[in-house]
Amino acid sequence: MAKVVSDSWVMGPSKNIKKSVAFYAKLGLKPSMRMPFYVEFKIPGGTALGLHSMGEKIEKKKGRGGGFGIMLRVKGIEKLAVGLKRKGIRCSPVRTAPGGAKFSSFSDPDGNRLTLIQMA
Repeated sequence: MAKVVSDSWVMGPSKNIKKSVAFYAKLGLKPSMRMPFYVEFKIPGGTALGLHSMGEKIEKKKGRGGGFGIMLRVKGIEKLAVGLKRKGIRCSPVRTAPGGAKFSSFSDPDGNRLTLIQMA
């Protein structure tokens, strides 16, 4: 799989992107990428921090929130997800996010979430 990963970053959910951007600005970080449902900050040392909008309604409805995951930007996500399933790794179905990015998630043996994402 390493040959198909183009880059990676840490991503977490946000109930309110505007408030989150203001919070990270207090830490001296400015968005390097902004979309309606996503914002990304480049952190010195090469790490990227992404926040995706969960919205308050979604969080309350599904009882979700909190927690970060490792994001792996890939090409050919459908083929890659099928290959991982053949190796015994349980991936979620490939879904399309607002904005057109495709993603599929899975966990390591300790329950840490990894997400494959193919940008639109």
